[in-house]
Amino acid sequence: MESVQTLQSAAKTVNNLISLISDSKVSTSVREMLQGLRTVITEKPNITTINHYINHFLLKIDPENQPIVIKELLEVFHERWKNVDRKTAEVAYRHFDFDNKTILLFGNDINIQSLIEYLDVNQKKFNLIQIVHPTERPDKEQAEIFAGKGLKVIAIDMAGVGRYIQSADIVLMGCDIIMHDTTIAKSGAHLLAAVAKKYHKPVFIMADSRKILNKKFFSPGVLSTIIGKEQKPGDELWKQAADNIDVQVHYTEEVPNTLITQFVLEKEALTPKELKEKIDKVLVANFF
Repeated sequence: MESVQTLQSAAKTVNNLISLISDSKVSTSVREMLQGLRTVITEKPNITTINHYINHFLLKIDPENQPIVIKELLEVFHERWKNVDRKTAEVAYRHFDFDNKTILLFGNDINIQSLIEYLDVNQKKFNLIQIVHPTERPDKEQAEIFAGKGLKVIAIDMAGVGRYIQSADIVLMGCDIIMHDTTIAKSGAHLLAAVAKKYHKPVFIMADSRKILNKKFFSPGVLSTIIGKEQKPGDELWKQAADNIDVQVHYTEEVPNTLITQFVLEKEALTPKELKEKIDKVLVANFF
């Protein structure tokens, strides 16, 4: 009886979402995702695939200025995953001795922030190095959060990694998506992970199981709506470059999972090999 009610509830939610495609108030990105959902229903109409897609759909949506249907769904979604970052922090704490260590941070991520707060509350002594981008705010905002707690932070740019990587004991980074063989993270993550491996420094991806994406569920067209655009306008790097110069700037990039030491989720930490073996079995909670 419960599974029937779940299916009925899921069908109602999906129908309500699909009806928004023709809504002129819906943003282009949301409309593209909704069209992807319609494709999923056509190609693989089962509750697991639909649930998996909507999970990633909601992770990418800003609740501001959304139709009531999406706002209500987001409220339920975030309530179900409330405090998941604290659970991820506890798992990381069990898998590495952070006391008297130097922690190199890449990216602005709630899971990283929860871990640093957890260490501080547990009166651990540690040093923080935050990689920041000269023209972007998020990484600086994270450093300011830690500084506001009375923690001392050294801020460097990517050019400073070579100088500081040897003094770091561990690298923590967030991510957008975790797949069988690669992880999609902020541009620069691949370089940092490769340098850390060269110097035998552990790299922890701080995330939770919502970030796991099983590509076998989706066609390439649908995957593009989840993964999104990775390239920025070239003039962010070089304005008015000569005609024969192809300027490429990226938001995100794929990082080979073999460069990662542990994928820290809300219930367990997995090596790349363990992740590949278990990714089909890591269940994402239903939220319909």
